[in-house]
Amino acid sequence: MNYEMQDFRKDVIEASESIPVVLDFWAEWCGPCRILGPVLEKLAGEASGKWKLVKIDTEQNPQLAAQFGIRGIPSVKMVYQKKIIAEFQGAQPEPAVRKWLAQNLPESENETESKEQLEQLLASGDRKRARKLVENAVKNDPGDLESVVKLAMLLLPGDIESAGKLLGKAEENTKFEIERETLQAVEHLKDLQNGKTQITSTVDGLAEKYKEAAKSLFKEDFQEALEQFLDCLIRDRTMDEDGPRKACIAIFTMLGNPHPLTQQYRRRFSMALY
Repeated sequence: MNYEMQDFRKDVIEASESIPVVLDFWAEWCGPCRILGPVLEKLAGEASGKWKLVKIDTEQNPQLAAQFGIRGIPSVKMVYQKKIIAEFQGAQPEPAVRKWLAQNLPESENETESKEQLEQLLASGDRKRARKLVENAVKNDPGDLESVVKLAMLLLPGDIESAGKLLGKAEENTKFEIERETLQAVEHLKDLQNGKTQITSTVDGLAEKYKEAAKSLFKEDFQEALEQFLDCLIRDRTMDEDGPRKACIAIFTMLGNPHPLTQQYRRRFSMALY
């Protein structure tokens, strides 16, 4: 696809009234520009119209470069509704550019409505429809890490492999550490259920109850799993290296804050800890 500017008014000014336009000021002789350019083009291709990339050759358009105060290249500016809303200078690696886009792209009305719809579905406990909604969001924008990670949580506890692949896309983002810990907790409980891991407790019969809690989790009987894990937490906090606490947090993370079970059990969980 050709991202080179043809008509500044049409490609930038008019276009920015409806979607953000990312301007890439570059030149053929600029080595860093040749590094950054393909990254921007790749992300623009993934954006599915969420934002538009326009490349401006400063050698061919010196007046525009001066107008935008360009003193070094590559230089990137985001224009929305005829105003510059974000910018950076110099070649950046793909993860940094993704983060910059995620932090600065304004949400469309459709995105706001989708988030509200997702909140409503989670609040009603309808994980199946919530998963379908997030799957569509990821399909439309594979670079949306928020949606990618939400989908991973909605695939758990059943599809650990797919959830792991999705979380791998966000492995360099420290924001999603609790989701990575959730995956690790689910993987561990799966090993426990399959007999690959053994645990003991100083409280008679509690290890078996802990295993039953894991079974309830993988049957997606989340309420029963929480009841059992909470009982284990109260009676033997140290079992399985703080496993009952980790399991409860994992369930809350999979279900999401709006889910009625998260709302119902979060306070009991906090009281059990303290």
